[in-house]
Amino acid sequence: MPGLIVFLHGLTGNENSWGAVPEYLQSDDFDVTTPTYSASINGLSDVEISAQRILTEIRTRFPDHSPICFAGHSLGGLVAREICRHLLLQGPDDFLNKVPAVITLGTPLEGARIGNWLLRKLPFVSPKIHQIATESYAFGEYRRAIAAAKQRKVSRPKQLHIQMEEDGVIARQIETRFTEDDRSAAVIGGSHQRFADNNDDAKFLADLLLRLIREAQNSLSAPSIPLPAPAPIHDLPDRLVLIACSHNKRDGGQQGYDDGRPVAWINEQNLRQKIINRRTYTYGLVKDGKLADGFERGGNRAFQPANATLQHGPDLGGTKVLGHSISYRRASNRYNGRIYGPVTDASWDAYAGNRNRMRVLIMSGLYGLIEPEELIQNYDVHLTDSHIESGQSVSSIWSELYTESLENYVRHAYRDRKVHIYNLLCDHNYVDSIRWHKLPRSKCSVFHLASPDFEDVELLPPAGVILNAVLADPQLLEAIHVDDRDKKIYSMADFHAAPPGLADTRIIFESRVGNSKR
Repeated sequence: MPGLIVFLHGLTGNENSWGAVPEYLQSDDFDVTTPTYSASINGLSDVEISAQRILTEIRTRFPDHSPICFAGHSLGGLVAREICRHLLLQGPDDFLNKVPAVITLGTPLEGARIGNWLLRKLPFVSPKIHQIATESYAFGEYRRAIAAAKQRKVSRPKQLHIQMEEDGVIARQIETRFTEDDRSAAVIGGSHQRFADNNDDAKFLADLLLRLIREAQNSLSAPSIPLPAPAPIHDLPDRLVLIACSHNKRDGGQQGYDDGRPVAWINEQNLRQKIINRRTYTYGLVKDGKLADGFERGGNRAFQPANATLQHGPDLGGTKVLGHSISYRRASNRYNGRIYGPVTDASWDAYAGNRNRMRVLIMSGLYGLIEPEELIQNYDVHLTDSHIESGQSVSSIWSELYTESLENYVRHAYRDRKVHIYNLLCDHNYVDSIRWHKLPRSKCSVFHLASPDFEDVELLPPAGVILNAVLADPQLLEAIHVDDRDKKIYSMADFHAAPPGLADTRIIFESRVGNSKR
């Protein structure tokens, strides 16, 4: 099941209060819902009872959706916060662990801008208004709920607060009052009621919400409630070839992202979401100027020409509507480095008809493991790049997910014979980014490309020759075997090609990286 974003209106609002924002976020990844609750000025219910109503509705109507995020405008933010407070105190923990974030928009955490004393004294107004006008209503009880949740060691939703620049209704938020789970997330243009009046504002806000949700998912601790085992998937072949992306890329491409979906080869929703979230995170590092070039030039990745045009489209976890002005190419056509040079268009065309016999995945520092036919933008990110503040490398940002993705592939491709993984990555920065020892040896065997003549990136052109051959004729993979005691030496002629300068190249395959050197 996809995730769910729950939009809650404010005082006197309704299901249309968020304008076109929910529509822009409806996608393969997220369903949206806009439930209503009693929000009239003289209504009888308080925040707690309305929160219970919304929680009951969501648990009943969407029992299998995950993750579930709440976005609350004005009073709706307090209702969403109360839902979390109740879950932190009483559970159920399986539902709480599905909620990575609550995003509030113009929510009166500190009450109204003026007249709180008067609002508390007015008769015949909703108990909700009295609560809004109560100093520190939003924080004291929530701190006690956090303490209770810590005792159970459950995941706690991030509380992300967006303010409006011209908000004349609510009091300014005071960050020193925030709990450890609160943070000020953004300030947008507009007034308390007029924040998504046109398509441009609605699109901007939708993309901002999506980035905040994915960032919260990235930072969320592992749920304490085990997820059920995924259903088996039988459309992945048991022969897998791994290759690296390339620094050299073709510019331009088609406009828009209208066919397919990102990470289509991953059928498990939770893992697919983690990969897309990590793409959003890495994209954010680039665009926020937090990624240092560790490959060749030094400097900041934000200033590389390719990254200047990079946008938060659906390929990187953004909203689809924002992707229509983005130029896309299939990955096999975008990259044109040393491993891609020997591969002909005819071989890629043949691969399209051989995908039931073998599969190719490309390792990227921005996208993770991608299929050759996935649409991607031009970009400039390398695994040796590092976070300017923490020093964490792109390789370490992705390493766990590279490995988990391969484990997932093996689990679904394994049937009546072992899955064979052919490592043609060559570049040690890419090879070392996978925790090979974590792959299930009982279900897969790994064939690492090596050579007595070349090593590391010098192996990329011979690897391209091998790739070109097996794309057209996957049966060639069956002739490759590993014997660490009696190493079989292959020549380029074994792969239907002997290009100038590579005809004498000798190739071996080893079961562990570096065995031939030892």
